[in-house]
Parts: sequence; C-alpha cells; structure tokens
Amino acid sequence: MKWLITTVMLLSIFFAAGCGGAAENGSGDAAVEVEDLSDPEALGNRVADIYVEMYANLNDLVTQGLPAEELAPLVAEMKEDYIGQFVELGAVREGMTEEQKASVDRALMSRFYDMDMDIARSVTDQINFYRPEDGALANNISQMNILTQYADYELLRAQEPEEATRLGI
Repeated sequence: MKWLITTVMLLSIFFAAGCGGAAENGSGDAAVEVEDLSDPEALGNRVADIYVEMYANLNDLVTQGLPAEELAPLVAEMKEDYIGQFVELGAVREGMTEEQKASVDRALMSRFYDMDMDIARSVTDQINFYRPEDGALANNISQMNILTQYADYELLRAQEPEEATRLGI
C-alpha cells in the first residue's frame, strides 16, 4: 500500500509539473487548478471543499439505515478514498514555507465556521445510533471528522505516527 500511495503521489507531481507549462500558455483548465493550489488560501479552501463534500457524503451514507455489517465496509472505503485526497493535498502543503502553511491553516479554519451544523449533528446522531451495536464502526465514522490532519503532514506525524508511516509520510 505504501508503494502504491508513493507511486500515485509521484505521478501526481509529474502530472502537475507537466501541466504547469500549459497554464503559462493559457491552455488547459486542469493546469489552472494545479497552479491555483500553489496559492496557500486556494489550497486551504480546496481542503475545506473536500471536507464539506466528505461530510455530506458521509451523512448520506450513514442515514440510509443500513445494518452495521453492511455499512462498515462502505465507511472504511469512503475513509480511505478521502484520506488519499487529503494526503495528495498534503504533499502540496508540505512544499510550502511555514508562513504559507499558516495561511493554508487559516483558510481551512475559517471555513469550518460555515459548516452545515445540521449535517454534523446528523452524523453525530448516527455515531450514537451505531455505537451500541458496533463500536468500531462508530469510531470509524467519528474519525472522519479529523481527516483533514492527513493534509498536514506535521500534524499527522505527531498525532498518528503509525498512519504517517503506513502512508510513507
């Protein structure tokens, strides 16, 4: 798994480098998106966008009324998918200066105030619903709340060193 993630990250970097030239020539929307992520505020907003999307998708999934044994692998798959997305954005953040990283963090934190609290409460209700039946599932759902740490390698290394090692960070 570590090799797969490393390969994907390297390919992403090569793709981003290849797209960089296209942006200078004014061609290709994908190049503009990659270039935008070099702006700390844009990167922080992208992390926030993914987090908001993730939480809405998580809410849609956990409110379907599925039995815990059916829901657990779906939550695990969703979690890994979003971890991959945050790790990819973390690679961009990792190449920034400390000042730029602080700007990323400020942009991200400012967006948390705009979160839909009804969705957050709904997910919390589902965590409480599933906890008596399947504590591991409830914990996995709950951990989705902190996945943005995967976009902050220093934080991930400090708080989840085994995960950082698993991902080759």
